[in-house]
Amino acid sequence: MINRPELLALEFYKSRPFKGSDKGIRYMIQKDVVEIEPEGEKDQTEEDAPKETKTVLTAFIWPEPFCFEVTPDEQKESKQFDFSEEGLCEAIAWLNENHDTYAQKKQ
Repeated sequence: MINRPELLALEFYKSRPFKGSDKGIRYMIQKDVVEIEPEGEKDQTEEDAPKETKTVLTAFIWPEPFCFEVTPDEQKESKQFDFSEEGLCEAIAWLNENHDTYAQKKQ
């Protein structure tokens, strides 16, 4: 089980991803900037307007033994969370909820 004290302060994620492992799984949490979809119908002028963005935490989970870069994409799952302490705690909860599923996929 992954616990909050095992992960670094939120400030760390502003500059680099955090990778870890826990009993059969590997995981990574990183900062991403994503475009926000405008609500309602788009008109021609909105398409030319600059896109609005939001900073999020993206958590990835995959089975051991390989690193993120060589594990096939179909073996990875990801989910985005608010870039906040609460979002980081939600990411940890999501990783723990999916732990057993991915530990069983271990190669």
